[in-house]
Amino acid sequence: MTVPSAQSCIEVTVTHSPLAFIYRFFTPTIEINGSKERRPWGVHVFTLPPGDYEVSVSYPWILSPECGKNGVRVRLEAGEVRKVRYRAGLIRYLPGKISAS
Repeated sequence: MTVPSAQSCIEVTVTHSPLAFIYRFFTPTIEINGSKERRPWGVHVFTLPPGDYEVSVSYPWILSPECGKNGVRVRLEAGEVRKVRYRAGLIRYLPGKISAS
């Protein structure tokens, strides 16, 4: 998938195991270069200019605003779409799994 002109996109997929159904009651936070947005579990697209980005995902839990936090660096070229996938772990206080492609 390509994006017109010099704009690029990061598509962030935020999931959890079906066994951890209680996570549905907590809204994850997606952070891109320090800018935080609370978004529901699922797929989210961020349109950004080309450059280097630090993408991290976490979710709130009792007494911890950034449970399961993990991050990845991505480099965007003009018109490129990079996919970041995050999956929360079953053990809440360990980092979730994150990858970029």
